[in-house]
Amino acid sequence: TFSGTFNITLQHHKALQAGEKPCCMYWHVVGTEGQWSSKGCKRVGGDTFHSICACTHFSTFAILMATRRITESFALTVVTYVGMSVSLVCLFLAILTFLLCRSLWSVSVTLHLQLSICLFA
Repeated sequence: TFSGTFNITLQHHKALQAGEKPCCMYWHVVGTEGQWSSKGCKRVGGDTFHSICACTHFSTFAILMATRRITESFALTVVTYVGMSVSLVCLFLAILTFLLCRSLWSVSVTLHLQLSICLFA
């Protein structure tokens, strides 16, 4: 880490589109894990093919172009919740069936009961 800043110029793989705001990032390692971070680094200029980043430390730098969060579609959310609800109801009915049908009791039924309980949980 430096007391001042230094500029680094990074070239884009493709030209910026209208409304895109690239972010200057660096690879931050903590222990054995890593993640992109913008702490100590910001974009101070550039054009459609280059970005100029002012940073306070040396590191592995990159320009990240995904500036908006990708959201799931409403249909996918509905299908997920309906599917999970139907699955839980069916597992609950299977657990009740295994518990109430003592005449069919065997090692296989016991294993299926335990599997159904684990899946339900």
